[in-house]
Amino acid sequence: MSITLTHGATMLALPSDLVWTDEFLWSTVAQSTERSITGALLVDVMQRNGGRPITLEGGGDRAWISRADLRVLSGWAGLAGQVFALGLRGETFDVIFDHGTEETTRALAMSAVMDWSDMADGDYYCSLALRFITATP
Repeated sequence: MSITLTHGATMLALPSDLVWTDEFLWSTVAQSTERSITGALLVDVMQRNGGRPITLEGGGDRAWISRADLRVLSGWAGLAGQVFALGLRGETFDVIFDHGTEETTRALAMSAVMDWSDMADGDYYCSLALRFITATP
């Protein structure tokens, strides 16, 4: 099944063998509990609206991407707050790139298949990782 990322009228086909690693790690419900002064349990519950992480990861032997497509992704990741349409497993998600809160967190990560001093747009990268958060437009 295809995986696509769309910005405006431009659609980019992503490697179809990316794995959604955190698909079932998010809950649509947020909850906090605390004890009152009488010892009773107080529970606050709410339905979440947006903010679901979607992490797509490849490996050294799969999900290779060309340098040209990587340049497009890198440019898009640099557009702060832009909402993209992610087509994944027959569903479409409105997403933003997840830049995280730590300097080591990256919305986009990869490594070159082979190190060249002068990479061309047709050369490939692997170990691709894309980190998104669902957004409410």
